[in-house]
Amino acid sequence: MNDLQSYCRLIRHAIITSTTEAGSGHPSSSLSAVELVATLFFGGFLRYLPENPDHPNNDRFILSKGHAAPLLYAAWAVAGAFPYEELTTLRKFTSKLEGHPTKNFPYTEVATGSLGQGLSVGVGMAMNAKYLDKLPYKTYVLLGDSEMAEGSNWEAIQLAAYYKLSNLVGIIDVNRLGQRGETMYGNDISAFAERIQSFGWHVICVDGHSLEEITQAYTTIQNSTSQDMPHMIIAHTIKGKGVSIMEDKNDWHGKVLSKEQCEVALKELGEVDTALRGTLAAPEELKPAPYDPEPDDSPDDDDDEKMSTREAYGHALVKLHDAVPEMVVLDAEMSNSTFAAEFKKVYPERFFEMFIAEQNMVGVAVGLAARGKIPYISTFGSFFTRAVDQIRVAQYSESHINCIGSHVGVSIGQDGATQMGLEDIAIFRAILNSVVLYPADRVASEELVKAMATQKSICYMSCLLYTSLGRYAGYNAHINGFENDIPYSE
Repeated sequence: MNDLQSYCRLIRHAIITSTTEAGSGHPSSSLSAVELVATLFFGGFLRYLPENPDHPNNDRFILSKGHAAPLLYAAWAVAGAFPYEELTTLRKFTSKLEGHPTKNFPYTEVATGSLGQGLSVGVGMAMNAKYLDKLPYKTYVLLGDSEMAEGSNWEAIQLAAYYKLSNLVGIIDVNRLGQRGETMYGNDISAFAERIQSFGWHVICVDGHSLEEITQAYTTIQNSTSQDMPHMIIAHTIKGKGVSIMEDKNDWHGKVLSKEQCEVALKELGEVDTALRGTLAAPEELKPAPYDPEPDDSPDDDDDEKMSTREAYGHALVKLHDAVPEMVVLDAEMSNSTFAAEFKKVYPERFFEMFIAEQNMVGVAVGLAARGKIPYISTFGSFFTRAVDQIRVAQYSESHINCIGSHVGVSIGQDGATQMGLEDIAIFRAILNSVVLYPADRVASEELVKAMATQKSICYMSCLLYTSLGRYAGYNAHINGFENDIPYSE
């Protein structure tokens, strides 16, 4: 424990000095989780090769509370992943140590900062380990108590239990204070425990500054033989821990110490060995399980000119998979309308039902993409609007995810305006380096589904209810002529 205490002091020293030097940042939110992260990294629990961040069996660590970036950078610096002296570049314009982590920092799994997204990404990575790569690595996600008000976290909590992700470990830093005052449950960790346990998670409550309790929690999880339950550590912590001027005090969120206050804080901290470096445990030398999908041998229907673009999407997925084994398909309980069900019939082990939880679906796709998969995710075009923030942040994770929106525009007329995807193309066109596709017929649709597999950014394909754009144009003419008896074409 003495070694862990030394690592904690050094990480606190790094957080205090780097944020003061930067003149901005979130030291108080970083300081509250020091023991949780130091024990994970240097207590022998995180199995990771810093010299090879892409090792397929590395454990993954996601900082969902991205504003605590100084903690993330300090931990990796103390692990020897990059020069400790670079911490002084925090938040500088040319620095890879941004105010909230992005892929510019090589030990960032995905971009974080917009709260409520990290656990969904963790679900995707854990699903990849358990069901696709079949590797024993674990995914750890550090969450803040404020972000637990986000519905996307509870979407992720439900799905993790449904898929029995025993390789997923959430860690909630319950430090009581948010940006403007006390959070919903303050320091009542039992409120979190009761709710999360009711979803089917294994829950462990700890004093978030007790190295003994934290070590025991990680040990219990590491030694667990359960294959059914994800794990959640709920930690009672103090915001600003270790700096008396900000400990458990409001109005310190996003504020840094002055030079004078920094000197006082460092004296309180005591002697620190800035040359101290820790070693992470090494993962087993394992590779993803081999996978070679059998080509689909069902009768082809290439001459079906009446096939709609959405039906052609499902048809193309099946035809594509043997050439692109990295692809996976996610759908938000619309697969019989989006025709993603065609893929599920042939390759059920590569299809994942996300249910009606579009934010989580996009987050899971980002996690899968970060582990080398090529996700195709589908729902009605109108419902992608619910996940705009997840899509927006995915661009900074450099994610290659393929989104397919069906029933777009006014082609779904009789269902009414709330079901019409009228904003989808505008949304995706606003995303950096995005590719937006609008196939005119089944031939174009199938070719574009193939083309999406080779892209390296976010793609969106808009699929009509009808057979072709020609029928769609006719439908518009009916609308403009105020015709009520508009025929539907399946």
